[in-house]
Amino acid sequence: MDEMDLIVFHVGPVQDFIATARRSRDLWFGSWLLSELAKAAALEIVKQNGNDISCLVFPAPADLEQLRSFDFNVPNKVMALIKCDPAELGGAVKEAVLRRLGEICDDAYKKVKGGFNREVAEQQVKDFPEFFWASYSFNGDYKKARDFAEALLNARKVTRNFAPATWGSTASKCSLDGSRESVIPEDAYKMEESELREKYRLQRGERLCGVCLLKRHGRRGPQEYFFSTSHVAALPLLERLTEEHRPLVEKYIAKLKELGITEDALEKVWPQHPVFGPYDGHLLFEERLHEFFQEEEKLLEAKKALRAFLNEAFDGKKPLPYYALLLADGDHMGKVIDAQETPEKHRELSRAQSRFAREAREIVKEHQGSLIYSGGDDVLALVPLHTVLACARRLAETFRLRLANFKVKDGEKEMSPTLSVGIAVAHHLAPLSDVLELARTAEKAVKSVEGKNALAVALSKRSGVERTVKGTWGTLDRWLEWFIELHRTEAIPDGAAYELRDLASQLETSDDELKETLQKAAREEAKRILRRKKARRGAERIAEDVLKELETFLHESEFSFEKLKQLADELIIAREFAAAMDLAER
Repeated sequence: MDEMDLIVFHVGPVQDFIATARRSRDLWFGSWLLSELAKAAALEIVKQNGNDISCLVFPAPADLEQLRSFDFNVPNKVMALIKCDPAELGGAVKEAVLRRLGEICDDAYKKVKGGFNREVAEQQVKDFPEFFWASYSFNGDYKKARDFAEALLNARKVTRNFAPATWGSTASKCSLDGSRESVIPEDAYKMEESELREKYRLQRGERLCGVCLLKRHGRRGPQEYFFSTSHVAALPLLERLTEEHRPLVEKYIAKLKELGITEDALEKVWPQHPVFGPYDGHLLFEERLHEFFQEEEKLLEAKKALRAFLNEAFDGKKPLPYYALLLADGDHMGKVIDAQETPEKHRELSRAQSRFAREAREIVKEHQGSLIYSGGDDVLALVPLHTVLACARRLAETFRLRLANFKVKDGEKEMSPTLSVGIAVAHHLAPLSDVLELARTAEKAVKSVEGKNALAVALSKRSGVERTVKGTWGTLDRWLEWFIELHRTEAIPDGAAYELRDLASQLETSDDELKETLQKAAREEAKRILRRKKARRGAERIAEDVLKELETFLHESEFSFEKLKQLADELIIAREFAAAMDLAER
């Protein structure tokens, strides 16, 4: 056998780069950009190894056409078995990554209509990527070679480079990443906000460095537009639009243009809505209209036109202000990868992950969501509230089926990979960085469920506390569905959940001597609350079969304050989903 090396490349940064997104578009493009750079690395590895696609272990595309395709996402780690010199390959791959970055950057900067310090911007972009690699001789023992290569790579990643910044100046710092200087001239902020938006896609308080300007103006292959968080929140209401409403839509958009909004200044979405067209759903929120109109008189006229449109098209109904950010991650994947003892088995696993990633794109689309990233065993997407639970379940079922053949031992038990999903439900105007953190909170909660294969939902309302519920698939999702149905049929009053939550908070104690007594009192009081509450807007008592089912949460042997709070929070969270489903029905 010819002498070979196992080489592993890391392309980043990942978390910091994603966390600096202020708009959903920044997040969408930033995630794609990292995938494109990793894809450039994979393509160069293949090229340097005689165009032999089989040298790739992770990812493992079927052919070069698939690797080059727009829809093929590559994680930020690339692994390959190579016959060429690792040091020479490392240099060639780094050049290929920077070359691809330069192409994407050039394409984005051409679309910036206003002047900016391009020389500094390009240097900032060139300086931002993290690029590390490590290799280990492959002598037939694949697991040993992979373990050593991964250990070397991890050691290299924690060894920092301290290159001098070539773009430092006294200019204002970027308002997104806080470290690089803004490349937008201060004179630009003397423009009207509408002009600033049209030329730079900026709000008045935003200063952008070269990297963030790239994310703001970059085009993702043939796609230039992406759903805003406001558009995703508006989708349940937009579901009610039919072809009969098209004249009303055209009348409303025409009025906005008459008041001074240009076509270029209007945010677009892709795919377009069949009736609302290419226009972003943020036009349905009064609080977003001030971004287009600084003159009080025009703003009042725009709000009046919006109210007229909502009255005529939706009988006065307004869009709900909440949307979901879905974050999914495979369970036990480290153990599964460790169990692959040959390159061929690892490639088989990589192909199964790639197949799931492609299917995830379609699943999110079918549920009216907008995919930010899907690669390997990770999914990140914006999904409207009325479809997010169904979307999450379908993703979990598909992942389980695609990876069912990859089994590992967990003690005496044999298991296959499963998909756990964290869902953050947040206000459409909440900072995206905060919503990402909320989604990670849900992900951490779901990873704490024993055996995983679980779901967690974290709700953050502007006027309330954060609430998180978690449980396994087949349990939590079924309870939430039932609670949603209870809310939609008005079979349970909204106030019941809040009284149960207050009860748990008031009586919960860490005193072991009092705990048993107070838990017993809380259980009896919870039953009393449920039995005295009236459903259907106070018209009748809660049905006996519903009460009996709810009281299973209050079973003496399993009762705890934590379980009572979980019941209350599930009811509160289900109310948000129910409201969105009600709104979506024509």
